[in-house]
Amino acid sequence: MPMKAGDVVVVNGSRNALTSGATSARVLRTWFKDDVQVYIHDTLHAKVFIVGRTAFVGSANLSARAADDGTVEAAIQTTDPTLVTDALEFVHRLADEATPISETWLAWAESVPVRANSPVPWSSDPPFQPSGPYDVWIGPEEPTTWNDEQQALAAEGKRTHHVRGGRYGVVAIAEEPGARSTLKQPDMVILIRPRSTLLVRFLERSRSRTAAMGFYRTDRDAVQHSITMISEKLGLSTQQLRQSWIRTNAKQRAAVLDLFGLPDLPSRHG
Repeated sequence: MPMKAGDVVVVNGSRNALTSGATSARVLRTWFKDDVQVYIHDTLHAKVFIVGRTAFVGSANLSARAADDGTVEAAIQTTDPTLVTDALEFVHRLADEATPISETWLAWAESVPVRANSPVPWSSDPPFQPSGPYDVWIGPEEPTTWNDEQQALAAEGKRTHHVRGGRYGVVAIAEEPGARSTLKQPDMVILIRPRSTLLVRFLERSRSRTAAMGFYRTDRDAVQHSITMISEKLGLSTQQLRQSWIRTNAKQRAAVLDLFGLPDLPSRHG
């Protein structure tokens, strides 16, 4: 597909997508060199294309296999200005939630072995575990009184993400409405709670008029450690852990990966 500088593309950048050949690191590098704005999203399955004033929304992947293997697909092509605008806003919203590719990510993606001729279980990686470059954060979960708008945001997030009776749940945390979040999927966070710690994965940040919420996936089977243990391993006092959110440096990150059994993948910030 011909792409030019400034075009926006959001792709599934998970290890499964790369391994199965559904996403090509070679193609993404070509676009990266051509200054195309490429973003990776680990759980993307939508197929939405906007070309000029025309939008295409359907089931077909943008691939040779989708074009040649005779699979039955369905799609809608429209030039309706309202629908095209909605589709464009959808793509840009996905880009805001995704991670822009970098040289670090491309180097990792190119190292993933491709087994295009072998079936790859799409959900072999637990949704809690990152499958691409990610940062590790430490932050206090500060108790707060939520207003009605914050409670509505929290309820909306749980309806969207919570798996009832399953292994995974969601934590919603009130944030300052005007604050600019620097977390991106699939960053991991060690939440410092009043009497314990909780390992969570960042999902998204939602904002309305005067309220903002961060949503984080939890795993009831995740490894747990005491605040004292984390303080010793990271060389930070318990007061520092409870004071503000920080992104771990290389040494601290290595300790966290070992403590919690997280995958040894590159950091988003190198």
